[in-house]
Amino acid sequence: MSGAPDSPSQTRVFAIAIGGTAFLALLAWALSLVLKTPLGPQLSWSFNDLFIGVIATLPLAGFLWWFSKTDNPTLARFRESQIRFFADIGFDFTASRIVLMAISAGFCEELLFRGVLQTWVAGFAPVMVAVIATNIVFGLLHMRTMLYAIVAGCVGIYLGALYALTDNLMIPMVTHGLYDFIALIYTRNAIDAYRRVPDDPV
Repeated sequence: MSGAPDSPSQTRVFAIAIGGTAFLALLAWALSLVLKTPLGPQLSWSFNDLFIGVIATLPLAGFLWWFSKTDNPTLARFRESQIRFFADIGFDFTASRIVLMAISAGFCEELLFRGVLQTWVAGFAPVMVAVIATNIVFGLLHMRTMLYAIVAGCVGIYLGALYALTDNLMIPMVTHGLYDFIALIYTRNAIDAYRRVPDDPV
């Protein structure tokens, strides 16, 4: 499937998906002006920051590995429903698309949720309240199902705590983007396996 040339419909669906993620960055910039939470001072770059961001990905990658192996009936059904959802999403998960989706999600979502919203709430509430409140919204944004929203919200809380501890937005950006890259590689492999299984006889 991944070796086949893109159809116009696949290109269009993927462009809409990336455009929606990019809109979050534009929204973050606009809200940062309105809420007076400038983004520039929250970003700094060094190899040490990159290293911390990479290391911080390991617990999330460990969770993904456990999730991919668990036989818990509820989680197994959820896992299968997610694979079916992404198999029918409207475009193939090529290497270039995976990289672009991971980078755009890591950058744009962190700008909005950690850089603007969490920072703004932390200006008048305890940091823990800011982390939890922001990621209730983060989870709801990802609510394809209630369980998916809960999982996304928990991942968001982890990223929010990471930002609160390091005070550098670049670190959760690296962690988020790298985790999404790993998760999308897993998703592509799971979709390939799903499509190789013949339909059950009726």
